Amino acid sequence: MAKVLFLQDVLYEAFGPQVLSAVLKEHGHSCDLEVISMEGRRNILPRIRAGKPDIVSFSISSFGFQWAVELAQEIKSEIDTVTLFGGPHPTYFPDFATSEGVDYACRGEGEGAILDLANAIDGHTPHQDIPNLMRRGPDGALISNPLRPLIADLDSLPFPDRDIYFKYRPLRRLGYKRFMVGRGCPYGCSYCFNRAAQDMYKGLGKYVRHRSPADVVAEIQEVRTKYDLQTVGFSDDTFTTNKKWLLEFLDLYRREIGVPFTCLTRINELDEEIARALADAGCHYVSFGLEVGNEQIRKTILNRRMSDDEIRKKSRMLRDVGIPFLTYNMFGVPGEKAEDGIKTVQLNAEIGTSLMGASVFSPLLGTAIFDYCKREGYIDDSFDIEDFDRVASSSPLVNVEDLEFLTNLQKIGFNAVGFPSLIPLVARLARWPLGPIFDLAYKVSLFLRYKIRFRLTTWEVIRLGMGSRGRFG
Repeated sequence: MAKVLFLQDVLYEAFGPQVLSAVLKEHGHSCDLEVISMEGRRNILPRIRAGKPDIVSFSISSFGFQWAVELAQEIKSEIDTVTLFGGPHPTYFPDFATSEGVDYACRGEGEGAILDLANAIDGHTPHQDIPNLMRRGPDGALISNPLRPLIADLDSLPFPDRDIYFKYRPLRRLGYKRFMVGRGCPYGCSYCFNRAAQDMYKGLGKYVRHRSPADVVAEIQEVRTKYDLQTVGFSDDTFTTNKKWLLEFLDLYRREIGVPFTCLTRINELDEEIARALADAGCHYVSFGLEVGNEQIRKTILNRRMSDDEIRKKSRMLRDVGIPFLTYNMFGVPGEKAEDGIKTVQLNAEIGTSLMGASVFSPLLGTAIFDYCKREGYIDDSFDIEDFDRVASSSPLVNVEDLEFLTNLQKIGFNAVGFPSLIPLVARLARWPLGPIFDLAYKVSLFLRYKIRFRLTTWEVIRLGMGSRGRFG
């Protein structure tokens, strides 16, 4: 039996460790998870030494990964263990696998790779050639093993191991529990990894896959018997891609579960039949990406081919069946001007957005828009991959004419969505050099929204790290 320890910096439910842990436990291995913000950095190393894990695993993105590299180096200096990194960052920046403290990095789906690694360590057999794994060679160069095919039958996977997270009371007591019904997104938005993932897995299986409706319902029923479940959150990039699957699932969900749920959608996927089926099944609200109010930027720069008229029409369709909706928006996109940012706020107000989520645009390495930003001079040549660790709440772009205004508008614009008459006032305020004050106001507003939405105490919101990572939703 191999002992595997997952580590992460703040407390939120990541699907990767849950599924990987379930697969490993199904095959007789031992798994646990530690959250640094809950245990304290000072206490982590003694706990790891006491547990003597064979594998210490991290799942990282390009935003906020340096802590993991530094901790892996500390662990390797004191403990005889194998460090394994997975997630978007090593997948789309493979040279990361040659970093100090990294024994292996995993590309793509990790279930087979981590199981093979655990089996090899347990059986004292070589593990350098495991598919999907990358490592540093003797000469310092990257060695990247071939990719294995995508998992075709998602029902073959065990249900996620939530116990590794729900040992922490703040997560366990939340009535809002999250689920995934499939894998893969069929779209190619320029700011997302999906296009690169589709290219990477070309010829290795169907990229967009769904679990059977019965399998998803069985998982929800199991969770409901073990934990408090008041609201179901479907966290797939888009829940409504496959209409035939969706209508079958919603009918079963309505009959067998009947708990309010939330989901993400794409405006172009909605029609009246889907909207009505969502409402009948108990949809509490839907979220979708509006992104920017400038239709041309939305289509040509972000590769989201949806018109303002379609957004208006489909939003009205949701309102007609009584489903509130939240939108995701970006400020500071290449080519965006001050008037475009104001259009984003205006369009949200016009369609009746219940909550306008907003972020400062920052291109991810490995995406088409990152290459565009480099090519067009929006990212300085001195920008380094490690700089991603420092730009989560600001923009790394240069040569954006109205960037300060747009960054300010991101923090205060949502206040005017429910009161359109305030938009001119908010637009004037955003021109004032009050960035730190606007930033504080934004964090306070986020705090209050999550406190109300998840019914948490003040201390629980702070401990969950909502303000520093914003990973809920």
